[in-house]
Amino acid sequence: MPRSYTHRDPYFADLEIPAVDLLTLLFDSEHSLAKDASVVHVEAANPANKLTKSELRSFIEQVAHGLHTNYGTGANGPSQDVVTVIGFGQILMPAVFYGVIAAGGVFSAASPSSTVSELARQISEAKSGLVICGREHVDVATKAAAQCKLPARNILVLDSTSRSLNSIAGKVEAITGSRVPWDRVADRQALRDSLIVILWSSGTTGLPKGVMLSHQNLVAETITTSVYNRKWAMEQIEKGWMRKYNWPDLLRYAKAFKITAFYTVPSIYLRMSKAPQVTDQFSWLAGAVTGAAPMDGKLQQSANKKLGAAAGRPQQQLMLGQTWGLSETTGAVTAVPAGESDDTGSIGSILPTIQLRLVDEDFQDVEPGQEGELVIKGPVVTRGYYRNPSATRDAFRDGWFCSGDIGVMRNGKFYVVDRKKYKGLQVAPAEIEGLLVEHPLIKEAAVIGLPDPSAGDLPCAFVVPEESGSLTATDVKKFVADRMAPHNQLRGGVFFVDEIPKNAIGKLLRRELRERAKKEMGVAQGAKL
Repeated sequence: MPRSYTHRDPYFADLEIPAVDLLTLLFDSEHSLAKDASVVHVEAANPANKLTKSELRSFIEQVAHGLHTNYGTGANGPSQDVVTVIGFGQILMPAVFYGVIAAGGVFSAASPSSTVSELARQISEAKSGLVICGREHVDVATKAAAQCKLPARNILVLDSTSRSLNSIAGKVEAITGSRVPWDRVADRQALRDSLIVILWSSGTTGLPKGVMLSHQNLVAETITTSVYNRKWAMEQIEKGWMRKYNWPDLLRYAKAFKITAFYTVPSIYLRMSKAPQVTDQFSWLAGAVTGAAPMDGKLQQSANKKLGAAAGRPQQQLMLGQTWGLSETTGAVTAVPAGESDDTGSIGSILPTIQLRLVDEDFQDVEPGQEGELVIKGPVVTRGYYRNPSATRDAFRDGWFCSGDIGVMRNGKFYVVDRKKYKGLQVAPAEIEGLLVEHPLIKEAAVIGLPDPSAGDLPCAFVVPEESGSLTATDVKKFVADRMAPHNQLRGGVFFVDEIPKNAIGKLLRRELRERAKKEMGVAQGAKL
């Protein structure tokens, strides 16, 4: 009998997921507490540009009508027509997301950092006949569409300021006064079998794969991440944003809008913990969460001090918590419950309806305290990869999704160790990064693996010094050598950079670092890192 871990409360562990489609859940069910007049999206740079729940619904139905009428999206039934979307965080982007689904289409989410060739490959792999982008991505979208022989009429540009979604040729206006409602789905099998979203995996172990997500996946993720935190949120209520990440605006808007909830990646919390500019900008936070990459306990503690920096406010009133999940699990499968605290680097508790195991290479359960691969079951888990049955087969074993992440359970808490191998030994990029940023002359650092035919991956560090010229590569290597095991040494080299590349939400772009390392080290372009 497998040793599977579930939510600590049996009620939540067996929570029934509503048999409704995503849009009905959000707009026409008892689970949606927002009123029609509730403001749901606001542009931080221009607060007058905002959407209420009622206005969002109207735009969703207008987008659905425009796509269906002008491009035939959904004409052959649901889950057939893929719409590729690339852009930053405009307030109308949710209307496009839901509008594609309402039209009966499939929303294919492209990374805002995609190159022309990457976007073209995604369009081709998905057999997408329509591309939607923001103004910032017109050039890359146009070139990628041309490679795929899509006409310019099939490229739509979203502008949330003018409230428009127009083609770059052909004078198509996809947001008009006409509306079409979405089809309600209540059959559980149909909800499981549906395809409404494709998320493209990061491709760290090969070319990106299209993760297929259904109505059930997204409804389950929405319910499981909110249901047992709702009581805490309501108690807080009774007591009384930016399109693209950039540091100055983050600090300015956090203070201007007195934000109470904050989610971002560890690299941003690292900068917050070290930057003298961070004073009281986050004084109003009631909750802070991180994910997308591991965070150790030391960074968790140092960042938390800055988050609780308001005058007269005890630090203990706020504790930064972690969450863990993947594209293949529709998002989070663990989280620190609201109102609870942890500063050990734990990824938190298992969310409702999720089963989790830690297994060895023979797929046998490991004992608590031993490391093993995290494998997952639950309604949030994808059915597989789009048009890629072999990858789907490889990702599952005995019905369990194999995450590829190494974890361990200590004292009833789960921890993820993001690891690569050097001569068969586990190398932890996150662990090396955590050590590097403790150096007083290092502002930020990222670690990747460089391929070596005899040793596997060699750890390689990219370092942003506090002051140019204050460190040498030898200094950095010695700092690590004096504190870590031999297999963690920076044999792949040390590169000094002005900034670590990040995507729109601040997540490290390790792919760009690998490409730079290839050029610096003379590694062949076809090599796998």
